[in-house]
Amino acid sequence: MRHLYLSRRRLLGAAAAGAGLTVLPAMPAVAAPRGAKPAFRLPAPTGPHPIGTVPLHLVDPARTDPWMAPARPRELMVQLWYPAAYPAGPPAPWLTPAEAGPVGRDLAETVSGVQRDLPGLAAVRTHAHTGAPIAARRGGWPVVLFSPGYGAGRNSSAALVEDLASRGHVVVTVDHTHDPIAVEFPGGRVEPNTITALIAQIEDPAQFDTFAAKMVAVRSADLRFVLDRLATLDDGGNPDVERRRLPAGTRGSLRLTHVGALGHSLGGATAAQAMHDDRRIRAGVNLDGAFYGTDAAAGLDRPFLLFAAGDTDRGNTPGWGVFADHLRGWHRELRMPGARHLAFHDSVLMIPTLAALPGAQTGDAYGTIDGPRVAAVVRAYVGAFFGLHLRGSGADCGLLDAASPRYPEIGFVA
Repeated sequence: MRHLYLSRRRLLGAAAAGAGLTVLPAMPAVAAPRGAKPAFRLPAPTGPHPIGTVPLHLVDPARTDPWMAPARPRELMVQLWYPAAYPAGPPAPWLTPAEAGPVGRDLAETVSGVQRDLPGLAAVRTHAHTGAPIAARRGGWPVVLFSPGYGAGRNSSAALVEDLASRGHVVVTVDHTHDPIAVEFPGGRVEPNTITALIAQIEDPAQFDTFAAKMVAVRSADLRFVLDRLATLDDGGNPDVERRRLPAGTRGSLRLTHVGALGHSLGGATAAQAMHDDRRIRAGVNLDGAFYGTDAAAGLDRPFLLFAAGDTDRGNTPGWGVFADHLRGWHRELRMPGARHLAFHDSVLMIPTLAALPGAQTGDAYGTIDGPRVAAVVRAYVGAFFGLHLRGSGADCGLLDAASPRYPEIGFVA
C-alpha cells in the first residue's frame, strides 16, 4: 500500500484487507484570489535553457476508457516541457483552480487524517512560459515521458521535470485520467478519480495485485499512445483535440530515437512496464515504486535506475528485488535513507505548511530531509542518468559511478 500515492498509500492497503473506501468529490472551481500567496515555490531550474510549456488534449479512438461507464474513448491531458528559444508567455500554473481544491484536501488528509482546504495551491507558478517557442536543435531534443504516482497529477513532480527540460530534454507529463484526484480538460470539464471506488469493492487481498497490474497496463498503453502522438507532432501535425495553437518550432524538435521513461510510485512501475512493452523507450527511472504489473523476472536489457526512499527494500516492496536481479543492461540502485515515499512529490516543498496542520505527521510521508535539498538531490541523479543515456554527455555523469561527498544523502545499493 505504501507504494501508491497520498492517502491511497493507506487506503489501498485497507482495501486489500476488505475495508471500504471513499472518494473525494470534485468541487467547483474557485479562482485564486488576486495576489494570493503561493503555498510553496518551486526551486529555480539548474540547466542553461529557459523553459516553455504547452498542454495537449489527446483522444485515443482505438481504446475504450476502462474506468468509466458508459464506454467512451480514452482521453488524456498531457503537458510538454521543453527548452525554449527565449522566455515568452506567462508562467504556467502548477495546478488549475479546479484541481487545486481537491488536491489540497487530499494532501491535508494524507498528513493529518482530516480533509482541509490548503490555500495558495492555485497561486503556485512554475518556471515554464506558456507557449514560448521551442529552441532549435539539430536532430531534435531527447524525450522523457513522465508518469505520476497514483492519485497525482501530471505536474506533481514539476521541480524535477522543469530541471530536466532546462538541461535539454522535452519532458511529456501525463494525466492518467480517472487516476488523479482531478483533471481539468479544455472548457472547464473536470474528471475526478473513479478508481478508488473500484478498489473499495475488492474483498480478496490476492485480487489487489491483479487490479494494480491492470492499472499499470492501462498507464503503459497511455504512454505508448502519447509516444505515437509525439511522432505526429514532430512531423508538423497538431494532435490536440481542440487544435489549439502550438508553440513555434515544434516540427523536428523531438529526437524520438532517444526516449526515456520516468515515474514516481505507481508511475515508476509504469515506466518499467512501458519499457517492457515498447522498445522505442531506451532508458527508464523508477522513483520508489513497487513493480505491480511488470514481468519482473523478464527484466530489461536497457539502462534503468532504481531510486528508493529509505524504507524501501526487497523485503517490503513487491517485485523490487526480482526486477533488480534481472536487469541485464546498465543499471544502478540508489537509496536515500532520510527520505520517505512522498519526498519525490513537489509537496515536499511545503512541509512547513503541512506540518502546521493540527495532528500532522509529515515524517512518515516525507522523511527528515529538507524539501529543497531533496529536490536538489533527485535532480542531480536523475539528470545525470538521462544526460548519460539519452544525451550521451553530462558533467554529473560521474555521480552514477560511486558515492559522492557532494550528496551524502545517497547510498549505492548496487
